[in-house]
Amino acid sequence: MTALSQTLALRHVYRDQSAVSDTAARPHLKTAADALAMALLCLEDVGDGDQPWRTEQARCLLAEAVTALSRARIYDPRIRTLALPFVMATEPRADAERSRIHNIVTRLLFQNHQHLPARLQATPLAPEEEAQLAVVLAGLAGNARIAHALRHRWAMAAIGMAAAGPLLGAPIIGAMVAVGTVVAGLWRSNDDDDDASS
Repeated sequence: MTALSQTLALRHVYRDQSAVSDTAARPHLKTAADALAMALLCLEDVGDGDQPWRTEQARCLLAEAVTALSRARIYDPRIRTLALPFVMATEPRADAERSRIHNIVTRLLFQNHQHLPARLQATPLAPEEEAQLAVVLAGLAGNARIAHALRHRWAMAAIGMAAAGPLLGAPIIGAMVAVGTVVAGLWRSNDDDDDASS
């Protein structure tokens, strides 16, 4: 046997020990699965204020996932990964960058789904836990109503101005302020609804 065939035989034996390879690759695959899932969560529902921070966080998590996949690939060559410079490259537009990172994350999840550890499915709650959850949700419902009322505090200000205007002896000024407050509030409410729908 030549030296080259011995080297190939050793490499084949090294990679063919599936039990040892699976055990050695498991922590890296778990790290990669967690990092990819967190990167997807960072890219979900990004608001205008925290968009650059979340995109940067998703890129860092993606780099961590690619590093872990590369380490796991040592033990299982069927694992797909990407070069780190490709992951760390950036697009000048924020929307294009977010889309690029999302595509990379979903592609890595899809290509490695048979190797990544499976996520446990949720099981039904026990009756006592369900009752406890109902109590917590009932407590939060009051807070949600208060928050909804505070979102429409402009209406309360308009009613207050309309009621206080005639009492203070300035009915025309009170009416103008009330109408102006109602118009500004409706305009703001429509802008909030447009932002929420897009």
